Amino acid sequence: MSRALALVSLLLSSLPVQAQGGSPPAVDADTLARRLGETTWGMEELFTGKVSEVTITLRLEELDGEGNVKHTQERVDRVLVKDGQQHRELLQARKDGQDATEALRKDLEERQRKGQVRTEFNSVNLPFAASYLPQHRFSLAGPDPKEPHRLRLRFEPRADKSPSLHKGEALVDPSTGQLLRLSYSPSELPHMADRVDVRMDFRAWPGVGQVLDTLHVDAAGGFLFYRKHLRITARYSNLVPAGNGAKASASMSSAP
Repeated sequence: MSRALALVSLLLSSLPVQAQGGSPPAVDADTLARRLGETTWGMEELFTGKVSEVTITLRLEELDGEGNVKHTQERVDRVLVKDGQQHRELLQARKDGQDATEALRKDLEERQRKGQVRTEFNSVNLPFAASYLPQHRFSLAGPDPKEPHRLRLRFEPRADKSPSLHKGEALVDPSTGQLLRLSYSPSELPHMADRVDVRMDFRAWPGVGQVLDTLHVDAAGGFLFYRKHLRITARYSNLVPAGNGAKASASMSSAP
């Protein structure tokens, strides 16, 4: 399971991304993309210290060739952020239904003591962020078939592929310009991965804007006869803006 975690490690350590509401964006794809960039807190903004704490509830499932769950790992981590650095605290953990908190907590503490837990806030960057906007091509894809009042915005890398660039689709509320959902695959897959599909669901947080509620990852890969199929769900809650002593309310605990 530890090797399986490494397959998608770059996708699981991101902090929530926030968006502020505003006036309706124009229907032009590039204008809409720029609007999303202006109204969304990406990883660059998080590095400046706008978020000081978040709780990540993670469930990882390893599936067999027929899609049946072979192993599960569940854990709850509190991530504290200061001066762009993160410190993790493991609150609880279970492996295949058995408590594994103490063992995994000691392992985490030892790795942090040795400096082996790296900061990975920039591992999940929105294509609309200022540094990535010029590297993507955007196009309108019309209303969503299931939600005709929502607008689809497609994006893909403009030129050379990079692990930080994505190809996918955003679901936007055209009346507010708020990002509701993001689905994509990395333009360059992690080592030994054959497929990585990511979906990010956002929800409103009164007084703040749109906040990343849940990150879904479905990944498969391996070599020869050593194959892995992973399904990961990471939920973000108890977000604390820097300088704000009050934690996010329970309204963040479920997706819209």
